[in-house]
Amino acid sequence: MTLDLQPATPDMAPVASALIYLTMGKMADYLFGLGNAQNAQKLLTHLFRRKSNRFSYQFTKVPALSNEVVGLVISYSGRLMKSLEFPTAVNLVQERGVIEFNKFIKRALPLWGVKEAENDEYFISNIAVLPAYQGQGIGKFLLYHTEETASKQGFKKISLTVDVKNEHAFRLYKKLGYKVIETIHIDSVPGKMEAGGFHRMVKILA
Repeated sequence: MTLDLQPATPDMAPVASALIYLTMGKMADYLFGLGNAQNAQKLLTHLFRRKSNRFSYQFTKVPALSNEVVGLVISYSGRLMKSLEFPTAVNLVQERGVIEFNKFIKRALPLWGVKEAENDEYFISNIAVLPAYQGQGIGKFLLYHTEETASKQGFKKISLTVDVKNEHAFRLYKKLGYKVIETIHIDSVPGKMEAGGFHRMVKILA
């Protein structure tokens, strides 16, 4: 299997947004779709096509097999991630309007102040492989490539978060040298979002 890793382009939005959605699931429905899965995926599609937000094609690389996108990784420095919060909010307002943005803010309050990455870390925001291609080492390939990118940029640490219920991904990250730094528990919103949380994991780069 020969993978061709390439920078993403806006026209990849349909498959890219589906992959981003895989990494978020019900959280995407609750926050971005205001309870509607279709609306969540539609918004992710629009955000991916835009520049300067946390889900932009600008920060995305995709592995391709025979010119077919089979996965995705979105990554940037912890410092850049934080600087993208405001432009991401602006993009949300532009796509959905002030009223729906205010609803988003209200729903996002349980996540307010949650630390995803330190400034001196290179952060893997989203990583996913299409179900039909899982189990073939593509996820590991994406992780190794991103670690190499981080090292070339001078970072000594790389980090990511994983849902506490995603045992398969957690085992992979742990096997590859990522260690749990903190486990963040998120209060549930009855009938809307399942209780849960995520592990913040960090790997020291050689």
